[in-house]
Amino acid sequence: MKDGEPTSDAEARAWIAGHLQAGDPFRAIYEATERHRAEHACEAYASSNGPLLGVLARGVGARRSLEIGTALGYTAAWLAHGAPGGRVDTLEADPAHAELARAELRSVGLAERVRVLVGGSPRALAGLEAGYDLIFYDASIPGVDELSSFRALLRPGGLLVTSNLFLGIYDQAMPGLSRGAESRRELLERSRWLTTFADLKALSIRL
Repeated sequence: MKDGEPTSDAEARAWIAGHLQAGDPFRAIYEATERHRAEHACEAYASSNGPLLGVLARGVGARRSLEIGTALGYTAAWLAHGAPGGRVDTLEADPAHAELARAELRSVGLAERVRVLVGGSPRALAGLEAGYDLIFYDASIPGVDELSSFRALLRPGGLLVTSNLFLGIYDQAMPGLSRGAESRRELLERSRWLTTFADLKALSIRL
């Protein structure tokens, strides 16, 4: 890096990551999640896309957001932060993680606007009221049946952000990769979704 100007892709990415981390109001939740996963060898991950989700929530004017895969609440906090006055429902399959998330969200003053629900997708989606402005999926590999549920829960014009569509880049023998391939194809169905991709996540508008 010369005179503070990135001169390579790696330097540009490091510049972005460094500046976003330095201004992250929820960095403590991110770090707590990383420590918890290391200590317990569990599946609690804090997405690096918290600030992106905050921007998207603000951009769509999200009054109601839904997250599938809470972990310890990092991205739920960003969804709430990005849409002042909005409310977030976040669904976590592990009751212990859900309780930790509630504590973390209380610590940053968001417990009143983020509701942590315990249950697994897609079964636990059945009891939710439709009309969400934004849904963020960050659990296991999503299936087409789950995408159908998300579509039913989104308002027309609502935004679906889908992670874990390309997990084969990490483990080509991982079970369920065919589900990810089917879901990628579904999200490219132009009669139902307007989709692009950013940082291996699908950003899809419900048509």
